[in-house]
Amino acid sequence: MKCPYCQKEMRSGYIPNGGQPVEWIPDGERPSMIAFSTAEKGIPLLGGFKPLKANGYMAQAHYCADCKIVIAATQP
Repeated sequence: MKCPYCQKEMRSGYIPNGGQPVEWIPDGERPSMIAFSTAEKGIPLLGGFKPLKANGYMAQAHYCADCKIVIAATQP
């Protein structure tokens, strides 16, 4: 996917739904196993911790490192 701002290729990844801080994680990487921490290669999106009930769900998302934006897909 191309970034709508700079037209460079965006990195594919996802936003997990679990007990960790909200973050974008590159495809092939896993969320941190420790609550209250981000994955080693994760990009934090929002500070704070809120326990969620639906562990295991995730939103597909793309990240542009140059523009520092994440674009997430929604369900049809």
